[in-house]
Amino acid sequence: MKVYNRLFITLLVAFIGVATVSSQSSTTQNDFFNEYGEIPSNLPTSYEMKDLTPIEFQNPRADDIYWQKVVYRVLDLRERMNYPLYYPEEPGNGRESLFSIMFKLIKDQKVPAFNFEFNQEVFSKGNKIDFEEFLKKFEIIYKTQIDPTTKQKTYQVEESDIPNREVIKYFMKEVWFFDKNSSTFNVKIISICPVIVTDRGVGIQNFPLFWIPYDALRPYFVQREVMITDKNNGARMSFDDLFMKRRFASNLYKETNLQNRMILDYNATPDEVKREQTRIKTDILNEEQDLWEY
Repeated sequence: MKVYNRLFITLLVAFIGVATVSSQSSTTQNDFFNEYGEIPSNLPTSYEMKDLTPIEFQNPRADDIYWQKVVYRVLDLRERMNYPLYYPEEPGNGRESLFSIMFKLIKDQKVPAFNFEFNQEVFSKGNKIDFEEFLKKFEIIYKTQIDPTTKQKTYQVEESDIPNREVIKYFMKEVWFFDKNSSTFNVKIISICPVIVTDRGVGIQNFPLFWIPYDALRPYFVQREVMITDKNNGARMSFDDLFMKRRFASNLYKETNLQNRMILDYNATPDEVKREQTRIKTDILNEEQDLWEY
């Protein structure tokens, strides 16, 4: 009998020990505080953000698009709602500004960038920017190095030399459309263009840099968190979430039209521009309502 009691006690102690180790290992993988009592820069999760992929956007058949309208927006990062796209000015605590992320993706040849031209966009291999010419044009200090394996030229740019502080606007191209197959009214961001705003002694000037297809950015945006509010540092959102959920402020500067004109080309005063922007927004909303009338 005593033998059985000893065996029972031994097994019980072993079970408790295994359970304790298991409990400790399961909690330390996702603890809020680390071993030094510090908190993480981002909320801890049970998964790696590098494993995240963007939600797939269903590509409708061209024949099913009953109505469409392409519009262009400008996002001014001086507006409070757009602060998450501008700050931090210097990378830190796992966070970077939108332009800093985009710049590095282009530098590392992970996403394509295409030359900017007013009133037309050409997204073709022949219209890709020459990154070294771009660096020289905007006087960005850099160093080059030849990869010994691939023999390709790579570029090194110091964090302080990336002109993210001067990029305070973005142009955005998007399309609104009605898919008769699914009976849904949708909007899709097509591309984004960072804009440097600077005063070089001749007044404030805007320098649009390049267009980047948004679909090329999504796999990287979904893996980068952005702080969207000062009130809750634990609020979790990726850059892709921010754009897909339309958590940004913007103004229209063009809609597709027969004469290929921007709003400023046929409106002389700020009041006229505002009325035209409101008209375009109203027309899009009314189009959606009218589609459900029939």
